[in-house]
Amino acid sequence: MRRQIFAARDAYDPWMRQGSPVRRRMTWLVMGGLAAGCGGARLVVDAPRSSPDVEEQPPLDLVRVAPEPTAPSPEALVPTTPAEAPAAPSPRSSPGPRSPPLRNPHFHDPMPGGYIGGWYGDTGLDIAGDHLPVYAIAAGVLDYSERGHTLWMTPPDTPYSVRIALDEPIPWKGTHRVTHVYYTHLSKLEFEQAEGANDRRHVEAGERIATSGIGNHVAHLHLGVLLDGLVEQDTWDGILREGEIRALFGGYKNGELLPTPRRVAGRSDRGVLGPG
Repeated sequence: MRRQIFAARDAYDPWMRQGSPVRRRMTWLVMGGLAAGCGGARLVVDAPRSSPDVEEQPPLDLVRVAPEPTAPSPEALVPTTPAEAPAAPSPRSSPGPRSPPLRNPHFHDPMPGGYIGGWYGDTGLDIAGDHLPVYAIAAGVLDYSERGHTLWMTPPDTPYSVRIALDEPIPWKGTHRVTHVYYTHLSKLEFEQAEGANDRRHVEAGERIATSGIGNHVAHLHLGVLLDGLVEQDTWDGILREGEIRALFGGYKNGELLPTPRRVAGRSDRGVLGPG
């Protein structure tokens, strides 16, 4: 046994001579432990490498004090994104079915299944229908989609409104342009956006924006078409009357059913409307 110990010491001598006093002291502690007659250590050293019952040990020149591994910093655990990879853009509009076009292909159906029920001289077009889906007649950006912007606020009237600034203004009688469309008497909104919001949602032509409701105690949608950016509706110069809107959409008559992909069986949506 002592012969094996000194052979091991001789193997360590170059490492001891090149090391510090601490290294030499550690080596002598290892040698001393082997010299104390540890049977397990003797069997490991004396055992042939081909023995299946004895665990193979590393060579003695590997018995060195290795630094303790350090845990990675929290920053190292956070996956990094390549600088050149751009952030995913937010969707311009929501998926879903689109309403069909009107006779004038510049516009989509605002409320499929509704009946034109305009009141002569009204500041917009009334469309009769009991809580039907409402759609954008053209692509644009929401000015607002929120409660208010109507005089009919007391239940059972439903006081939600939407206004859209069109992406592409549409000519009207040569010198004017249709720039905005206004919806009110809505019972539910697909998106909520306060007037003056910094982030304004874009909607596509025919995209669903709301559900119709009740105004002046009658189930219908009030649709206003506004000219030349005059959105306050405080002058006749910026408002199309109901007959003008019917003509703009393609010559619809009062009482006419707006186009719809399919009829809903068992529902009667036709009604008699007053101003609203």
